[in-house]
Amino acid sequence: MKNIYLLAAMATISFFSCSSADKSESNSLPASNEWELQILDSIQVDYLGNISTGDFRDGLGLLYDYTANTLVKIDYEGNVLTTQVFPKDGPNSIPFISTAKFDPDGNPYIGHYRGPYYELKEDLSVKRNIEMPFPSQSYGGLMDEKSFEFYHDNIILHYTGRDEVSPYTDSYLRENFLLEKLDPATGESSPLIRTPSTSKFSTGLLYERPSISFTICENDLLLYFNNEPKIHRFSLLDSGKHIETLDFNPTKFIEAPELKDKTENYGYEKLVEGNIFGVFANKNYLVVHYSQGISEDVFSANEFDFPKDFPKLVDLNQTYFKIYNTERGWSNEVLIPKTVKQIFAIENPTQPFFALRNDDYIGEEQEYLTFYKIQLVQK
Repeated sequence: MKNIYLLAAMATISFFSCSSADKSESNSLPASNEWELQILDSIQVDYLGNISTGDFRDGLGLLYDYTANTLVKIDYEGNVLTTQVFPKDGPNSIPFISTAKFDPDGNPYIGHYRGPYYELKEDLSVKRNIEMPFPSQSYGGLMDEKSFEFYHDNIILHYTGRDEVSPYTDSYLRENFLLEKLDPATGESSPLIRTPSTSKFSTGLLYERPSISFTICENDLLLYFNNEPKIHRFSLLDSGKHIETLDFNPTKFIEAPELKDKTENYGYEKLVEGNIFGVFANKNYLVVHYSQGISEDVFSANEFDFPKDFPKLVDLNQTYFKIYNTERGWSNEVLIPKTVKQIFAIENPTQPFFALRNDDYIGEEQEYLTFYKIQLVQK
């Protein structure tokens, strides 16, 4: 397999409440706010492919192999329950999937940046298409985009194209809504969430273009730009009003400087920006999964030859967790070992979850996928 790519807190104790939270979780907390990551076990999945996105919920896993354009459903023991290959061309084709997700009732959905979105049957075949009322103006997406969530009977999604506005204009993030709230029963959609003034992307200055992701905990929407170390919280009960922004204060998080003009680009030529891969929350905790990035100094000291040297960037770019406790604030930075490749979902921050093992880094060729069962543990 090849490497494919290299949290907003309230001051009150009622800050987070997430539909996936363990309602029986004890309110008695250890004295320490120091955490560590423990690998508890591993499971083997009798399937080999390049997994770019997935989800885990209530005993089931949903994985997408982007090379074979195949969706795989497993259980938490690693058993393959069903697979579905989607045609890339021709009638009823689905050429690319950036998000694979279970709804709160365990029904599988897939989608990508240009739509449509699909509700699937238990066997992963298409049950229905969920079309947006206007075409997307986006022409590129990321693998494992956290691009849509379920809220009551609606789907909230990052989807551009309202009023035919291009997301590639310099003023897009400052002047336009970022998300859409779609009623799949009627096909009607309304705009939701603007870039808050606490973000650098509201200033009108030019920066490297971010990807936009979010998660929902009951009536809170937590939105983040991948290359800015902040989490922005909005109230879905108050028309998406911005409530507050939380900087998770990483020790190191590389951000590219302001660009001189729209033709300037940092990309992988001068540095690698820090990146937020995911934000996961429940009633009492919030977890951010991020990478530090690689500075210009490191690039200057090395003569990288891409794409051959992309694996070197994996070695140089360290990933971490930070955990927010609603009573005690932020934890230490929890180093994630290089043997962990991807983390698609954390159902409950205080319970075990799954991470795809990085067999390329280990140097082992296998005929199956391996997932670590890991847990964040408070010391």
